[in-house]
Amino acid sequence: MSEVIETAGKRIESMVRQELANLTEALEAGQSERLRSYLQMMGRFHRYSAGNVLLIGSQRPQATRVAGFWSWKRLGRKVKKGEKAIRILAPIVVRDKDEKDDTERERVAAFRSACVFDISQTEGRPLVKLAEASGEPGVYLESLQRFVKEQGIELEYSTRLGATLGLSEKGRIIIKSGLTGAEEFSVLVHELAHELLHQRDEPRPESREICETEAEAVAYVVSQAIGLAVGEAACDYIQLYRGNSQTLLGSLERIRRTAREIIQAIMPEEEPVRNWGSISEPQNVEAAA
Repeated sequence: MSEVIETAGKRIESMVRQELANLTEALEAGQSERLRSYLQMMGRFHRYSAGNVLLIGSQRPQATRVAGFWSWKRLGRKVKKGEKAIRILAPIVVRDKDEKDDTERERVAAFRSACVFDISQTEGRPLVKLAEASGEPGVYLESLQRFVKEQGIELEYSTRLGATLGLSEKGRIIIKSGLTGAEEFSVLVHELAHELLHQRDEPRPESREICETEAEAVAYVVSQAIGLAVGEAACDYIQLYRGNSQTLLGSLERIRRTAREIIQAIMPEEEPVRNWGSISEPQNVEAAA
């Protein structure tokens, strides 16, 4: 049985590598639409790893809400007969006992293949629909401002920034006064991403262009997650690939991790998450890869 699990896991890992190669080739050819589609998927599934977002997008590009077979059943829905599962990676967690202090520690020993299904593949009880943002961030802007301050970051508004919409100065964010709610939200997420990604102690990309595109990608993903319309100009600005495919994957994972941190902070816990990454099987599918 363990050999079967290992073989299935390796097959899915191979699919991740292939999809990453496809994304890399598309970016090298100047096809930014492929990356925009990927980031839209990341906005819907921010709780899943970068690799699993690639897998979901490659197998069912129009997916909006995914969950395992039994999760759908608990929600009063069932998978339609004959539907093909979306294969993703789930971790196999083992517990090691520390003989020194007699404590147990969990670690990921390997990955296995797991199955999820999109809502379009199910039928049954209607799900609660969330109100769309309709181009305005609503309460999310206040939540975002509060989260910024909770991080110990000063938030200021100024009329003296000229053409600049926002600045990040390691512990201080300055936003241009007079922006619309949607603009302010997007710019504030962008500058907060700089603080979380590029002002912390972790190594930052050497290229300023990569730093800017990572921050813009985080703003795009978070805006997508709350249902905020994002202009095409912002989409076209995102050109991540600078180097080999592993560099790209590392950047995408940094974007996913940062976007998830912000989204979880500004969305109430009781609110059904738009991307449905929170609905998973007990084996912690969303943490895979």
